[in-house]
Amino acid sequence: MVERIPSPGLSAPLPARPVAPTERTGDPRLEAFQRTLATMLGSQVQAAVLARLGDGSFMVRVADMPVRMMLPPGIQPGAQLTMTVLAASPQPTFGLGDAALHGTLLPLSANAASLAASVAAASSRLLQAGGQGQSAELSPAARLLGQVLKSAAGAPPLASLNPSTPLLPQGAPDPAQLAGQLQQAVAKSGLFYESHLAQWAEGKRPLAELMAEPQARQAPGTLPTDPSASQLINQQLATHESGQLVWQGQFGPGQPMRWEITRNGDDGEDAAQARGGKDDGAGWHSGLRLRFALLGEVEASVSLRGARLHIELVAESGSASLLRAEAPRLQEALAAAGNELAALRVNDREGA
Repeated sequence: MVERIPSPGLSAPLPARPVAPTERTGDPRLEAFQRTLATMLGSQVQAAVLARLGDGSFMVRVADMPVRMMLPPGIQPGAQLTMTVLAASPQPTFGLGDAALHGTLLPLSANAASLAASVAAASSRLLQAGGQGQSAELSPAARLLGQVLKSAAGAPPLASLNPSTPLLPQGAPDPAQLAGQLQQAVAKSGLFYESHLAQWAEGKRPLAELMAEPQARQAPGTLPTDPSASQLINQQLATHESGQLVWQGQFGPGQPMRWEITRNGDDGEDAAQARGGKDDGAGWHSGLRLRFALLGEVEASVSLRGARLHIELVAESGSASLLRAEAPRLQEALAAAGNELAALRVNDREGA
């Protein structure tokens, strides 16, 4: 049965807030950055806005270090800012006007940061062994990884995850065509190239599909430290670590679209009992934000576990009423496709 529950609305975000947990203790990059900032407390520092990231935060170069932070509305990539160093620890904090901006380091993912800390700790033990200084040298693979991550800091967002070409031309989309376009957008992003390569080697994937991915289109001899290649490698590491993929592009001409996909692990025996003893295993969560000419902006949150769907929609008041009225048609269409609509909530956006 379709469930409709009124919503109190959405809270407006603060102008500036942390967008990721503070880096792990022992990250040598963070420690070096904090030591630098500690000598600059209360001083002004120049910052260059390098790029806007998929989650709405920005990559900003501060004191020769790439930092992720939220910025006040209106600031665009390429801007030069003058910030005041407010704090070095526990989290680097900068003042810009009346806003306090909290920064986290880029481009290292948590796994890469842990690797860097382990390498630094191992080197320190080598130097202190026997009470005498000894030379320590990183392996070629470790040095290459460091070069790749450094190169990724200044690279623009991935074109495969931030395309400029609309998915569909003008007019109402065909659902099957749209599903295929979205599937291809993810499959050809390059994030899963190595697994696709293994499938091709086993005869499970045609060569033509493999050649459509970014790695196959790179010029022969392209090094991993090339900015585009290094950004792709770094994005692969981050996706593998977080289990989340973010695609931002255009649904149609002049119609921006943001799509998030997250794989949820098995939520355990207690949750299975809450579902009446039925354990469907790992599930998926997908978040979609679109703007329509008649409906305005609509946000959709879809959770899929097995064949059971939970959908939540957020829209302006008038549009939400229309979506509620059409809910039975959605339920019938999903049932015809073999999916059970376990719950549907249509919420009014606050202030609409």
